[in-house]
Amino acid sequence: MTIVVSSVQFTLAIVVHSILDWPLGLSFLLFFVGWPLGGLLMTIDDDLPGGWSNPDGTVPPPWRDARSWGQIVGGCAVSAAGFAIDFGWRTSEGLSAWLVSAVAAVVATILLIRKRFFG
Repeated sequence: MTIVVSSVQFTLAIVVHSILDWPLGLSFLLFFVGWPLGGLLMTIDDDLPGGWSNPDGTVPPPWRDARSWGQIVGGCAVSAAGFAIDFGWRTSEGLSAWLVSAVAAVVATILLIRKRFFG
């Protein structure tokens, strides 16, 4: 995930949060998890051998790459932080959301430094 894409996701999430008055966590979930997961699901058939993006079958599909899952789990960490802010910094719900955010951030970091998810 590049800085530019992250900046666009963050900006769009803040715009949706501000204009539509959605919770911050839900806005982050839409753009940091829904967008990459939706893109992955929409192009999964193109990435298979013989598909548009992989006609000769030599390119491994991105969903086999741990980094693509790391991006999605990282988005879950950002979303959980947004929910923690929504719930209140020091409430029990907020602390639970911060814990989820921290665990997801650790898992995302592990996935982002790995080369392959399978094999």
